[in-house]
Amino acid sequence: MSSTSSSNPQWINEVFINFRGEDTRQSFISHLYAALKNAGINTYIDRQLPKGTELGPELSRAIQGSHISIVVFSKRYTESSWCLNELKQ
Repeated sequence: MSSTSSSNPQWINEVFINFRGEDTRQSFISHLYAALKNAGINTYIDRQLPKGTELGPELSRAIQGSHISIVVFSKRYTESSWCLNELKQ
């Protein structure tokens, strides 16, 4: 039997969005997040974590607890150690 994220209690979020905030937060990411939310998809973005903070246990839990990750690559994505740490997870 196939299991979906909505029926699987191990998933905290259906989607985790990994992105470089200063490149895309106010444009593409805000629209993507709104569309997912409007579709009823439980989505996590790291807006509550201070910029430049070391990858913390709460973010790691959000990544590990998400059914899928959407990685949004931007021109300067790889300049962010934060983004690369999320990608490794």
